[in-house]
Order: sequence, then C-alpha cells, then structure tokens
Amino acid sequence: MPKKRATGAARPYPYRQRRKDGSYVERWKVELSLGKGPDGKYRTKQITASTFRECERKLKEARERLNRTGRVEAHTGGLVRDYTAMFIRDVEHRLAPGTVKQYKRAAWYIDKRIGDMNASDVLVSTARMVQDAPDRPSPAVRTVLSQSLDYAVEDGVLASNPSRAVPPKRKARGVVETSGRRAFSVPELQSMLMVSAGWELPVAARMWFRMLTGMRQGEILGATIDGLRLDGPAPSYTVAWSMTEAMRSHGCGEKAHGRWPCGNIRGAQCPQARWLVPDGLPMRHIRGKLWLKPPKSGKPRVVPLWPHLVAVLQRYLDYTAGWANPHGLLWRHEDGSPITSKEDNAAFKRLLSECGMNPAEHTGHETRYSAVTLLRRAGVDTKTVLEIVGHTTMAVDDIYRTVDMAEKAEAMNELGDSLHLPKGLLPGADE
Repeated sequence: MPKKRATGAARPYPYRQRRKDGSYVERWKVELSLGKGPDGKYRTKQITASTFRECERKLKEARERLNRTGRVEAHTGGLVRDYTAMFIRDVEHRLAPGTVKQYKRAAWYIDKRIGDMNASDVLVSTARMVQDAPDRPSPAVRTVLSQSLDYAVEDGVLASNPSRAVPPKRKARGVVETSGRRAFSVPELQSMLMVSAGWELPVAARMWFRMLTGMRQGEILGATIDGLRLDGPAPSYTVAWSMTEAMRSHGCGEKAHGRWPCGNIRGAQCPQARWLVPDGLPMRHIRGKLWLKPPKSGKPRVVPLWPHLVAVLQRYLDYTAGWANPHGLLWRHEDGSPITSKEDNAAFKRLLSECGMNPAEHTGHETRYSAVTLLRRAGVDTKTVLEIVGHTTMAVDDIYRTVDMAEKAEAMNELGDSLHLPKGLLPGADE
C-alpha cells in the first residue's frame, strides 16, 4: 500500500522496475489525487522518478500546476517564435512604425537564438544569455523577450516569466554622456561648422540646424516651416513632427500553410496591403514609406535658436522661397520631395570625411550628445538640458522645476558662444 504522511498527504514509495535485460532497478512513485471526474469517479495521477527527492519535486510541481491551470501535465504550448510573433501582431497597430521596426529586428534575433525552443523550456539562464549577448541588435531584445514570454505565462506554459528574473542594467540618473558613444569635441564641431559653411546653402543650413539644436534626425527631417519663429526676442522652433518610415502588411487574410491568400510573399505586394501605423496616432502620409508622426515624447516641445542659426535659417528660407512645398516641410528638394534619412546620412558622412574624421567611427546621434555636453559644460542645469533635447530622464532634485523659455534661450546662447566661431561665418555668404 502507498505510504502516507501523518497529515494524510501522499508520500513517495519505492518499487522495483524490471529492465529489458531482466535485471531490476529501484525507482520511486507517488499517486496524486485529482478529485472526481465527470463520471463521478475519483481520479489519480501516478508520478515516477529515479530518486525520492526527484519524486518529491515532481509531486510539488504537479500540485502547483494543478492549482494554477487545472492540468497536471506540463503544457508545452508553442515555440518561443510563436510567442514573439504574437507580440509583434499585438504591437503593430499600437506603436509607432519606427518602434515596431526595432521590435521586429529584436524578435528576429530572439528567433534566431531560441525560436525553436519550447517556451516551457526557457530558463532564467536562457533569458540572460539572450538579453545580455554582446551581439544583440538593441536593448529592445529584453522588452520583446519579456513581453513575449508573458503570453506563455498567461497560457499556463510557464509558472513565471524567467526574463523578468534577469536584472536590467541600471543607468545612472540625470544626464549621462553615454558610454560607447562619444560627443564631438569643441574643435571638431568648429571644424564641421566651418567646412559645411562653404557648402551649397540648403545642405549647409541643415547641417548647422542639426549641430546647433540637439534634435533627433527624424525630428529634423520632419521639421515644418510653420514650427519656426524667427522674429521676436526669443526665436525658436516647435518640434511637433518627426519623420518615420512605415511598412505595409498583408490585408488579404491570415497566413495558412506558409502562404498568404494573395500568393505574394511581401506585404507591400499584396493587392489589399495596409499600412502598419498605430491606431489613434495622428500621422500624415508624405510619400512612399515616409510619414510624419508626433515626436518621441508624444507632445510638442520648444527649442530656442541661437542668433547665428536664426540668420542661417532666414537665408535658407529666402533661398528656397520659390521651391515647391506640398507638405509644408522645412527641409526638402526643389521639387518639394522630402529629404530621406539615407540622403541625410550621406551628407553627414561627407562632412565627417572633409573634416578628416572616419565616418565609420561616428553616428549622426552624436550631435545630440555634443549639444548635451556643451550645455552641461556651460553650467546649464539638468532640467533645462532635458527640456531642450527632448529627453525624459532627469535628476531627482530637478523633477518639479519648470523651465521657462527665457532660461532655454539663454542656455542655447551659452552653447553657441562656447564654440567661438569666426565673426561673420555663415553658410551661403557668397550666394
């Protein structure tokens, strides 16, 4: 008879199992009561193991699973790639196209590493290996893996999310000069401004705008003329839009047996293709894949303009007054078509090369770090810096202080003065 504890709970007991060669081996088993079935009869589940401790562990896990899901057997559910696909389908119409693109890249990386693994087999060590891998495409890998495995928890495949047990790498609070990404030095910025001043005015003005505002590339390319305020005591630009690329997905139905109903592979080729833009987010279609969306913070912000930059922008507006502008863009070609990120990157790399710097060693984002660094060196406080560059991270002691326009304008003047540019240096001076 199976032994029971003094409490009446089942207790593993040994038995002899015959092998194929006729010999015997000692194993352990226990019966877990499942209660009455639909037929009114009591049901049990027999659990076996090679040792007493292993049998006890299996019994405990089975009890917990029974209480949580109503099942004794572990539900393997789907593969990890099934849950990453579920996550991507969920966010496609909720998040900005750029964010979805980043998440898809992270999901591809996860699928490459552990996509064929059963979600039930993912351990904390597995999650750590993927999330902290040096070759991961971005920190978004952690977000995608964690939220994908949340679906597995909801399905009862996992008792808890192993990804959430891996502590994130903490960043220092306040404005941080990011590791691995250096800001341009003052001499380098001086060189870049002076070299670009000799270029054709439309490109030169955009480079100056980039280096002297600390704005993101998408915000620069999506800048609109109606956001400029060049007159008055406090010239500024209101960041209300950012350029982004959206993708198109199949609208012909659900994929079955590895094929879409329309027969095409790419979503853009589907006769019923639909744009993957978030529901409820105000977006404006420009042309092709290019759209305007609200900035990353979700709300407009005002960036003060240094007097030198105001003069450059006024020259640029006069120069391009006769250019077509169906979308109200500040930066555009003569026919009104938008400047793409590829074109902007090419111009910036050209500038780096002409200044004697290796384009492969730099990113366009470094102009933001440069603006932050210059403002901090000029003694501008954290809150003001964050207001100007559109960041949300801030020091605790600055959280409740409001920055007015006068303070931000003074800060930008500090940035410009710290460069010590030659008097009268302006792009388009000879045009």
